[in-house]
Amino acid sequence: MITKNATGASMVSLVSNVVMACLKILVGVAGASYALIADGIESVADCVSSLIVWNGLRVGSRAADQDHPYGHGKAEAIATLMAGIGLILSGGFIAYQAIREITSIQQAPAGFTVPALITIIAIKELLFHFLKRQAKRHDSHALLAEAWHHRSDSLTSICVLIGLCLAVFLGPEFAIADDVAALLVTLLIFRNGWLIMSPAIDELMDRNILGDQFSEIHRRITATPGVQAVETLWIRRSGRRYHVDVHLEVDPAITVREGHEIAHRVKDRLLSMKQFDIENVGTHVEPASDS
Repeated sequence: MITKNATGASMVSLVSNVVMACLKILVGVAGASYALIADGIESVADCVSSLIVWNGLRVGSRAADQDHPYGHGKAEAIATLMAGIGLILSGGFIAYQAIREITSIQQAPAGFTVPALITIIAIKELLFHFLKRQAKRHDSHALLAEAWHHRSDSLTSICVLIGLCLAVFLGPEFAIADDVAALLVTLLIFRNGWLIMSPAIDELMDRNILGDQFSEIHRRITATPGVQAVETLWIRRSGRRYHVDVHLEVDPAITVREGHEIAHRVKDRLLSMKQFDIENVGTHVEPASDS
């Protein structure tokens, strides 16, 4: 089950995004910085993302029922995918507005926008490290996506800060740097949007889990007494949990009952693994070939 700490961490992210978005937009409007306003709009998208992630964690923590025998873990992947799509859409909006601003009359931003943005960047970095630790602790893609939202926000804000400094300290003729920075922000937003969406798409498409998880689970199965070989092994992720389907090769001369007992031993061994949260194991017994 998703612990209260996981949903609590998501709520901290949501509240902080609301505060940061309001602060950026207010400072941007007061200081005549479109790059800062654009950064604030991106933070509004983060607010929506945080709300989606929080709800995905809440739904994904529900236990399996008659209508959802494999649980509700996919809700977390759906939330992660929606968060990534929202990020890309917000990047497109910022790019459109930045191009419009570049072609219009420029006004140099106010000097107080610089220290205000530096403070925001520092807060965002602290939130990134906090949520990254929580994501690792709870093995949550959604929380990790939320952490990278904050890192993305701090990186884009650094781009905005460079543009602000050029516009503020070098005079009105460099005011366009503020809008160019807003445009460059979108490149980072698009990249991070895709990085967030990619693992969610893999999970929703039931992509086979390989790497260390596959090797350890395969080793645990083949070490079970009575198992001569593994014909097929499929591992898929649903939220924080894993579902395993395995075809076992056993001695063709044993009884059905003995084959059933071997399959149960495999299932019990996998469900007892502490390093992986395996929720379901499907087994199928095959007669081992002479070769």
